[in-house]
Amino acid sequence: MLNRNGWIVSTLVAAAALSAAQAVRADDNEPASPAAPAFRLMSADKQAALRKLLPRVESARIEKLLADERTIFYTEAEMPRCHQDWDGSLPGIHSAYYNISANGSEPFGNGNREFPWGHPAGTHRSASVYTFRFVALPQDEHGDTLPVAYYRKHLRGDVSQGYAWVYPVGTIFGEVLCHQRGNGTAVAFELRIRERAEVRWEVDVFRPFPTAESLAKRIEAVRPNWADQPALAALVAHLTSEQELPEQRLSDNHSRQAFSQLMGVDKLPALDDEALVLELLTTTPFVSAHGELWRKGTNGAYTAAPTTEASFHIVPKNYDAGFIEVDTHSCMRCHETANQHVRDFDFGRDWYGRIRGSDGIFSWHPFDPAGISGNGFGAKPRIRAALVEAGIVAPYDAKVHTPEHYVLIRGLDR
Repeated sequence: MLNRNGWIVSTLVAAAALSAAQAVRADDNEPASPAAPAFRLMSADKQAALRKLLPRVESARIEKLLADERTIFYTEAEMPRCHQDWDGSLPGIHSAYYNISANGSEPFGNGNREFPWGHPAGTHRSASVYTFRFVALPQDEHGDTLPVAYYRKHLRGDVSQGYAWVYPVGTIFGEVLCHQRGNGTAVAFELRIRERAEVRWEVDVFRPFPTAESLAKRIEAVRPNWADQPALAALVAHLTSEQELPEQRLSDNHSRQAFSQLMGVDKLPALDDEALVLELLTTTPFVSAHGELWRKGTNGAYTAAPTTEASFHIVPKNYDAGFIEVDTHSCMRCHETANQHVRDFDFGRDWYGRIRGSDGIFSWHPFDPAGISGNGFGAKPRIRAALVEAGIVAPYDAKVHTPEHYVLIRGLDR
C-alpha cells in the first residue's frame, strides 16, 4: 500500500537523483529500441529509482522490455486502487480504501482488500513486501502504439452502465516483488509477467531459484566453505535431503471461493547472514519458473515455492506463493474475477461494487484519480486525459479496434 511503502520510494528517489546518469542495461545480442517519445506516469527520478530495483533476467526478450523507455512504470500512487459500483445509491468509481458500508462488521466494505484480491498472490501474510508494476503496449505495423480500448456496458446485475476495457494482443504487464529492508532500501526477489494473447493471458514468473536444487548449488558456488558454517550447512542439508512435505490448504472464506488449493509446504531454516542473502538475490540471474516445482516430498506432496519464518531470506517471511503453480490456469483462478461484482462471491454481505480492473488485470485502469471518490459519495467518472492524449487509452471503435488486435477473452467479458 502507498502509506506503508512511501518511505521506500522516497529513499529510492533520493538515491536515483545522486546517480541519474547510470545507463539502463540492454542485452548485447538484442538491437536497441527505436527512439520514441517516452510517456511516464511518475517523475523521472522515481522511475529511475524503480529501474534500479529491476533484477537481471536470463531472457533477452524480457531484458529488452525492461530497458525500453516506452515501458510505463506505476505504483498505487500513480494508479490508485479503485472499484466500480453501478447498482446502488452511490454510483461511480470508489477508492478501495474507503469503507462505504454502514455495517460495523464489514472491515472494508468491498472485496478489494480481502484475500485473494488484497495483495499480490502469495504475499497477504508478508508484511515486508514492496511492489511496483509496469505495462508495455504493442505497436501496429506503422510503429504506432495500440491503445487500451474502453467501453460502457451494463455489467451483469447493475442498474446503470459501467466501464470495461480490453488490452490489445501483445500487451505485457509486469509485477516486481521486493523485500523492504529496515534501512530504507529494497531488493527484488521475483518478477511476474502476464502477456495478452488472443484467447488467454500467458504467464511467467522469474526467480533466482526456481527449485531447491538451484539454491543449494548457488550457495555451494558462492560460499565454498559452506560446510564449515552451521547455518549454511543446515540449509543445504534441508534443500538436498529427501523429506516429507506437510500439506496445508489455502482458501478464502467466501460462499463462492475464488481460491482454494492444497499444497505441500517447505519452510526454509534461517540463514542469519544478510550479506549472503543480498549476494544471492543480486548476483544470480532470474530464470523462468514456468512449469517448475520447488520440490516434491517423499509423501508425494509438492510446492511451487518455499516459505520461511526468517525475517530476511530469499523469499519474504510467511510467503505463500508455494500454493500457486506457475501456469496460466493456476493464475487465472483469481484474475478471471476482475470486474465481477462482490455479490457473486458473498451475496448476503453488506459490501459494495466490483472487484477492481478489467480483462483479467487488477492493477490498471483508465480513470483519472480526480474522479475517484474517497468519501463514499459517487463521483462522476473521468477518463484520464493524459492517457488519451498519449495514445495509451481510447474509446472503443469497432472500425479502428479490429479483431486482429482486439478480442474479448471468453469468461472475462462480463
